[in-house]
Amino acid sequence: MTWRVESPGQVYDAGEGSVVYFDPRSGDTHLLSDFAAYLLEQLGDGPLDTGELVARVAPDVEGGDPAEVQASVTAALEDLVSLDILKRG
Repeated sequence: MTWRVESPGQVYDAGEGSVVYFDPRSGDTHLLSDFAAYLLEQLGDGPLDTGELVARVAPDVEGGDPAEVQASVTAALEDLVSLDILKRG
């Protein structure tokens, strides 16, 4: 499955474990985890499928167990879709 960002948003990172994300398309502001913001950053260059995204972020994930990385990425992507920040396909 391929994922893409709906519109490039603005991120404010206060260094507190979460970031504020402003979606200019909808006008909504969201509080995201650092990990979700990191995934959005990775998708900023263009669409990636889940496997490509997992491979890209796995070296930066502490512990790096492939199954856990896959599960974390999938959960974060689903959260971003529910917020209408990402689209599938």
